[in-house]
Amino acid sequence: MLGTLVANPWFAYFGTRTIYQGSAKGLCFPGFNCYACPLALFSCPIGALQQSFALLSPRFKSVSASQAAVTAVKRAASYPVSALLYVVGFIGLVGVLTGRLVCGWICPFGFLQDLLYKIPTPKLGLPRWMRFGKYFALVVVAMLIPYITGVHWYSRLCPAGSLEGALPLKVLPPKTPLPEVGWFFWLKIAILVVFLAWMVVTKRPFCRTACALGGAYAALTPFSFYRMQVDSAKCTSCGECKKSCPVDINIYENANSPECVRCLTCKKECPTGAVTSGFGRPSASSIFERESGPPA
Repeated sequence: MLGTLVANPWFAYFGTRTIYQGSAKGLCFPGFNCYACPLALFSCPIGALQQSFALLSPRFKSVSASQAAVTAVKRAASYPVSALLYVVGFIGLVGVLTGRLVCGWICPFGFLQDLLYKIPTPKLGLPRWMRFGKYFALVVVAMLIPYITGVHWYSRLCPAGSLEGALPLKVLPPKTPLPEVGWFFWLKIAILVVFLAWMVVTKRPFCRTACALGGAYAALTPFSFYRMQVDSAKCTSCGECKKSCPVDINIYENANSPECVRCLTCKKECPTGAVTSGFGRPSASSIFERESGPPA
């Protein structure tokens, strides 16, 4: 909840109906939060990453100043390559320092998924192969396609963008006129509805299958300085960690799994106190550690 408020404190919008365009929009928020949200103060790292690649695209053309992500990237750096280095450096720094700690503590969309999963319904697991979807979203949809087309397609289809940006702007439109609602708007809403329904029956499906920022942080988690540890002498493999885990993993199978969002719920719920965490230097063995066991 606190992360949501920190990312979206521009309550002046309700009085002015003007989206914030100040210097803070040139800074990235560590979590996954739509820059187009009328309350957003910062840029989304993935939105900025896409725009950096779009600026480098041979197909890139001048765009309207109303596109806040482009404006943010241009303010952050004078040249497209510098903008890309800034965004990649920001994501890399957060990922190397904390892994996916951001996903577990300050991501507004992750918070929503945790809330929806609490709705009492029959629950479904997630096949292990679907976890690779977030890497596809990062490399192909958020990086390669914007470079080829000059268009930030990930943001245009993102369910978080629809929920935090498109819908609020339709309900409480800004002073600047918005485009007419067409088929593409309804496509975005359909994608949002599918994910919202999925969130009710599966633990954090967007984080685990389609979040490009989660994919970036997951790739860096094995190298991060914030580490999880499991004392094998204390661990009884009782499964309480998986029951409480928002991404449905057994922490004892791989303490620093790329899937782990560092929410520390397993640490709290472990009946023997086998799970600990803290900052330390990653070892070669932990970097190449792999999960075992049945698919989640």
